[in-house]
Amino acid sequence: MRHQARLLFASAFAVLVLQTARSTPPNSQAQATAKVVDKATNNGKPCAHNSLNRQFDFWLGEWEVVTAIAAKPAGTSKIELILGDCVIQENWTSISNIGYEGKSYNTYNSDLQRWEQFWNDNAGGMIHFYGGLKDGVMDYWTDEIPQKDGTKLKRHLQFIPLGKDKVRQFSQGSTDGGKTWHVEYDFIYNRKK
Repeated sequence: MRHQARLLFASAFAVLVLQTARSTPPNSQAQATAKVVDKATNNGKPCAHNSLNRQFDFWLGEWEVVTAIAAKPAGTSKIELILGDCVIQENWTSISNIGYEGKSYNTYNSDLQRWEQFWNDNAGGMIHFYGGLKDGVMDYWTDEIPQKDGTKLKRHLQFIPLGKDKVRQFSQGSTDGGKTWHVEYDFIYNRKK
């Protein structure tokens, strides 16, 4: 199927280049061809060229993660683009909770005009966050999620750039509908050199 799609794309691209070349004066054919190539590239990887999809790129990279207070090692994380640059994938490994690992998948949902994160871990946890970039901060929320003790937990998760080589990840929770909040964790991501 993938091979057929590539052939179809290549054929359509060739037809478009030929049509452009025939209808364009010789002195501007190079510019027209460059525009066609640029459009084809953008169509082949649309998320890579959409500024909304690039809002969270400040988190990309490999990181050593410490607690914000006392700077104790908390874990390591590799944040990378996958699926045609449409998804930002986090690969988390805890140092403080040995054996704990998780992944998050972050993507801009153009239908709902918001960012979404799906967190999954090796303890069976799954959390769905949604939000967006506000004043340079990636600001995520959850709905109220029923807990085993009968309470409902609402979370607020923020990613705050602190220069090009440092990001703060700050998570708070509320069990009273957002009237009061408690800190769940407060991490500083330091880019590996």
